[in-house]
Amino acid sequence: MRVLVLTTAAVWTPGIRLLITLGAALAARGDVVTVACLSGGALERCTEAAFPRLSVRGLAGQGMFAHVRSARAMIAALRPDAVLVQSESDALLAAMAAGRRAGVVRRWRVGEEAPGGRPATSSWRTRVASACTRLTAWGRDPIAVSWTGPEARRGTHDHATPGEGVPAALWILPPADHDERTAVALRAAARLVGRHPSLRIVLLGELAALQATRVHAASLGLTAFVQIAPVDALLLADHIDAAAVWITADGDTGAIAAIAAMQRGIPVVVPGALSCSSLVAPRITGFVTPDADGPTIVAELARLISDPHEYHVMGEAARGRAARVHSWPQFVEDAADVLFRVSGSPSVSSARPTVTSA
Repeated sequence: MRVLVLTTAAVWTPGIRLLITLGAALAARGDVVTVACLSGGALERCTEAAFPRLSVRGLAGQGMFAHVRSARAMIAALRPDAVLVQSESDALLAAMAAGRRAGVVRRWRVGEEAPGGRPATSSWRTRVASACTRLTAWGRDPIAVSWTGPEARRGTHDHATPGEGVPAALWILPPADHDERTAVALRAAARLVGRHPSLRIVLLGELAALQATRVHAASLGLTAFVQIAPVDALLLADHIDAAAVWITADGDTGAIAAIAAMQRGIPVVVPGALSCSSLVAPRITGFVTPDADGPTIVAELARLISDPHEYHVMGEAARGRAARVHSWPQFVEDAADVLFRVSGSPSVSSARPTVTSA
């Protein structure tokens, strides 16, 4: 099957990384995959650096109509069976460029809602796209999200043994804009430091984006305890030293980070209002907390840090749930299946291998 992965995103976010990584996984299966992104942009450079074997083409020009012309020429040359996107505007762009020559699959991002809370099919962009091509949605209910994990990248992973202690570190992943949920996490961290003076607080993100969060941490007396690390320190590391990962970022970023932490056997703390809270089994693989419930989670985390047995039991439960419910191979198989169905090509239908149980 020939697949075009198309995005006009300008920033290399975890959600966009997931889309491109999925394209690379489809290519590894034997599909012919090309990534189309803005020509000369940061995303093009990041894709070429992260996946040097993946074919990357740039969308020329500026504005919707220029991108449609560029994508139409690209589709005429590549003749993809299906186009994979993950935003409403990109779905419209792909539909106008592809017409009836290829189907379009739109992956719904975690927490994404239809404009104005209306049904997804009522949006004018979706109606126009559906009139132009075969358009299908993937991941609205249930959500479609996973992550490669250390096992998928390397084939093996050394699990921590129950005899090891609990790392004296709390990792926090905040959103781009400092909010009250992150403030709750910082206040809880300050109380934990009072009980565990050796505790390190690791803030995940870009230094510039974390400025407001760092100022708040300083006002709580946490300056000496705070370290900054990129999100890749969680997503790409084979092992992380953390007692828990507290996620206050929502959407794809929060969901991918939650799965990445669980894959590494780290309990996850997620506010109940976040769309990714459904990924966590409360008090089994981590903690789902009300937005303002600081004292309770402080007691839970203090006990977790002091009890290596509970930490390892919860960590193994998290690892097992990630492998069972959010399996990367199954995620790739689901994507291949929905792309295959929307392609509508008899030649693809006859060439696609049939998966049978042993």
